[in-house]
Amino acid sequence: MSDVSEAAVRPVLSMRGLRKHFGGREVLTGIDLDVLPGETVALLGPSGAGKSTLLRCANMLERPDGGSVWLDGELIGYEQERTGLRALGERRMGRQRQEMSMVFQSFNLFPHWTALRNITEGPRHVRGVSREEAEQTARRLLDRVGLGDREDAYPAQLSGGQQQRVAIARALAMRPKLVLFDEPTSALDPSNVGEVISVMKELAQDGVTMLVVTHEIGFAHEAADRVVVMAQGGIVEQGEAREVLDNPRTDVTRAFLGLGARA
Repeated sequence: MSDVSEAAVRPVLSMRGLRKHFGGREVLTGIDLDVLPGETVALLGPSGAGKSTLLRCANMLERPDGGSVWLDGELIGYEQERTGLRALGERRMGRQRQEMSMVFQSFNLFPHWTALRNITEGPRHVRGVSREEAEQTARRLLDRVGLGDREDAYPAQLSGGQQQRVAIARALAMRPKLVLFDEPTSALDPSNVGEVISVMKELAQDGVTMLVVTHEIGFAHEAADRVVVMAQGGIVEQGEAREVLDNPRTDVTRAFLGLGARA
C-alpha cells in the first residue's frame, strides 16, 4: 500500500466535474476524484452506480460529456486551443492510452497466441521494445503472477483465474503510470477468485498505482489505501479504506455492505 501522505504530491489521475449521459440518463453527475502515486483506490457501490463508466471515461474508451481527466498533469482526450477544447484524434489518443492499462472483467486474450505472446505484443508494437527485451519482461511478469511455467500455454489451456493473471501481466508489461481494474474477478469461478486477489494485493504492496472497481470487500479492506463509494452516478462517501468499511457514515454504504440503515 502507498505511504504517500503529502497533499502537495501531484495526482497520477485527476478527474474534475466528470459527467456522462447515455440517452436521457445521467450516469456520471460531476465526479471529482484523485489517485495519488502508489495509491490503491477501490471503487465500490451497487450495480448501475457508474463505476465502470468512470473507468472507461478515464482512458477515453467513453468520451465524457463534461469535465476533464488529467494523467500525471496532462489533459487526456483533448487539447486546449484559444477557442476552447478540441478532441484529439485516435493516434494521439493512442499515445495517451499507453500510459494507462486496463484489466477487464473478461480476459480479452488472443486465443491463438500463447501467454508469452499475449504479453509481448503490446510492448513490441506499441512501445517499440525489442523482442528479446519484451520476452524477458514477460517472463519476469509471468513469474510475478505465479505462472512462470505456463508461458507456452494457450488461453484455452488455462483456467479463468490463470487467464486473468496473464491479463494482469499484460497490463503491467506496458509500464503504465496507472492500472485500471474493472471488476477483475466477476467472471471467475469462486475457486479462481483468490489467486487473482492475491496477485492484486501484492501489486498494492509493491506500490503499483491502481483504481479498482470491485465487489471484493476483503480486498478493499486489506489492500486499498482509500475507498470511494458511488451511487446513482455520484460519490456518496470516501476515505481511508478501513475507516469507511468499518465505520460507514452513509446509509448507501451501509446497505452496500449489508449492514442496513442506522436506527
